[in-house]
Order: sequence, then C-alpha cells, then structure tokens
Amino acid sequence: MRGELLIGVLSLFPAAALWLSWPRRAWASWACAGGAGLLWLGGMAAIDAGLRMQLAAAGAASLAACFYAGYVASRSAAEYARIDAGFAKRKSTRDELKGGLAAAKARAKDIETEQREVLALYGMVKGMAEAMTWTDIRPKLEVAVEQYLRVDEFAVYALEQRGQESLRLLARRRLQSSVGGSWETLSRWLQENGVPLTVPRVLEKPERAVALPVFDGEKLMGYFYARIPQGIDAETLLTKAQNFVDEISFAFRRIKLFHEVEKFSQVDGLTGTFRRGVLDERIAEEVVRAQTFKTTFCLMLLDIDKFKSLNDTYGHQFGDEVLRRVGELLRGSVYETDFVARYGGEEFAILLPRAEPAGVLRKAETVRKAIEDASFELAMQRVKVTVSLGIAHFPRDGQTADALVRQADVALYHAKENGRNRVIDVAEIRRPP
Repeated sequence: MRGELLIGVLSLFPAAALWLSWPRRAWASWACAGGAGLLWLGGMAAIDAGLRMQLAAAGAASLAACFYAGYVASRSAAEYARIDAGFAKRKSTRDELKGGLAAAKARAKDIETEQREVLALYGMVKGMAEAMTWTDIRPKLEVAVEQYLRVDEFAVYALEQRGQESLRLLARRRLQSSVGGSWETLSRWLQENGVPLTVPRVLEKPERAVALPVFDGEKLMGYFYARIPQGIDAETLLTKAQNFVDEISFAFRRIKLFHEVEKFSQVDGLTGTFRRGVLDERIAEEVVRAQTFKTTFCLMLLDIDKFKSLNDTYGHQFGDEVLRRVGELLRGSVYETDFVARYGGEEFAILLPRAEPAGVLRKAETVRKAIEDASFELAMQRVKVTVSLGIAHFPRDGQTADALVRQADVALYHAKENGRNRVIDVAEIRRPP
C-alpha cells in the first residue's frame, strides 16, 4: 500500500511542476523535479522489492515530465521576455517621439517668440530712427521695452545736453518707490555699493534687477534699469537688455547730433549768443505769454562804444576778440531764464522775463561794470572797452514786439548821445525835467 501511495504522489509532481512554473517560473519546475527525485530515491529503499520497478518507472517519468515542464516554462519565459523587450522598445520609441514632438512644439513656440521679438526690435529701431527729439522718442521707447524685453517696471535715463553733470529721467514705469526710480538715488546706491556705472550687471539687492549703461563710443550717455519679472532668467534678460541699449544708443546719438546741429544753426559762431532771428521769435513768444498770464518782461539793447574805432585802430581780429569776450561776459552775467542774442554788428540784446524795472537797472549796471572792468589786451597794451545800454519794458513801453524794440533802441541811442558807457531806461527820457 505504501509503494502504491508513493507512485501516486510521484505522478502528481509533473502536473504541479507545470502549474507552478507557468508561464515564466522555470525554477518551480526544477524545484518539483528535485522533490520528485528525493521522494523517488527515498521510496526505493522503503518499499517492497516487487514494486520497485513500478516506482522506478514512475519516478523516471515524473522527473522527465518535471524537466519538460521546466523546459516549456523557460521557452515561455524567453518568449515573454522577447515580447516585453518589444513593448519596452515600442514604449521607448513612443516616449522619444513624444519628447521630440514636445521639443518641436517648444522650439516652434520659441521661434514664434523670437520672431515677435525681432519684429518688435525692428519696429523699435525704425520708430526711434524717426524720432528727432527726446519728447518724440519717449513713447516709442516705452513700447519697445514692453514688447521686446517684456518688462513693465523700468526706467531709462539720458544725457540730454552736452555739459550736463548727471543723467535725466527720460522714461519710467512703476518704479517711483524703487532705488532705480530716480538717477540721484540710483547713482548714489551704485557708488556706495561699489558697482561701476560702465559694467552691465544683474543686481540681487535691494531688488532683483538689471542695470546697464548706454554708451556712445566710450562716452556714457544713458542708463537702463529694470526689475526682473518672476519666472524670467536674469542672464537671458541681461543679454536682451544689452541688445536693447545698443540700439537705443544709436537713437540717442542721433537726437543729440540733431539738437547740436539745430543749436549751432541758432547760435552765433563768434559770440556764442543766439542769432537775431531767434531773438525775434523769442520776443514774439514772450509778448503772447505776457498777455496771456498778465506778466511783464524787459528788453535790453547793448552797443559796444566806438567799436568802429577799435577795428580801425587795432584791426578786425582784435575786434572779433572783443565781440567774443563781450558775448561771454553777457552769458555769464544773466540767469538761465534770461536770453542773450547778437542783435547785429556790435549790438547785443538781453531778454529778461518777469523782470521789474529796479531789478533790471541793477542787472544792467552789473553788466556795464563787468565789461568796463574786463581785461582786453593787445600785445603789451590794455584796451578799455565800454558799452551803452537801453532798456524798455512790456507792456509799459510797448504793446507789441516792434514797439518794444523801437523803445529800447530809443533808450540806447539816448545813452550813446549822452556820453556812452551808461544805462538808460526809456522811461527816464519821457520823464519831465
């Protein structure tokens, strides 16, 4: 009975091996084969001799069936591995295609963004090339910053006039409370923190910002400051901002050159004072302004005494030097709001807005005395130069520009006829003795 039981158990091992190992667990078949082999060898010694042949046959068959089940499981595992590898390869290919498609979409988006930026840059250059004044360029500059750099918190400063000591605010957006909101605070902060004006920088304090100089050759002519928006790479913005300031430097230089040419066309080359035509326009403007706001202004005409004699005695070169020096003294003796022009020949005119008669007389005496005390030297000889001045006030002495000029001329003529080197207000001529 024991032998028959062993034979029955051995016959179950192939089925167990096939069931446990399918589809990819070949090791289960080898385990079943090992168990069948141990049971077979152990049973051979424990059963009757008559059943040993049957047990041997059953054991051999069981072992063979277990090994075959292991072989089948190994083949199945290899096939499954091949299928899995195929799936993995397809998945990898699909992921690569998805990645390539995403990269292509991102690149297409970048190209579209770059195209918009190039168009914005082109429009910026074209628009700024058409600007002839700082007022004209300001709105174009603001639009260019927003479209090309995509920042909306910035300030642009410019050296508008030659001889300025500091830059002036040209355009600003949302930086009123920032260190970059005024040139005084920005330049002071840069100096205190050892940040050179000549080097483009990404600032981390007191706020994240880019700060770049605008150069004309080696001359600093402007400055750009902008807060860095969230999500924007600072170095990328700095590079784009450098391209931006390179372009606006050309526009700045063009406007400055236009202003200088315009100024030279209005200024007398010898004396440095304005020309007669500019004076006539300015007097007409002052008349309109005074009539509108009910204010006054003064016109002072000045003539160099015996100038023809100076030319005849010392030569025209010395005469030109006298004119140049008188123009320099006049420009240095008046306020910035006053207007000095060469009226013609050796005559000059000074326009003084909102001037009172008493103050004008003091100013005229100061001018007369400055020229009288000035040094006009020729070789080893000191030449004395004096001037006569005539004064007229609007609207007291004339209601129009022509009438005012005539009255100032009357006063000047009276000063020259009564000894020269003196100041005469036209009101004194009309005053009864």
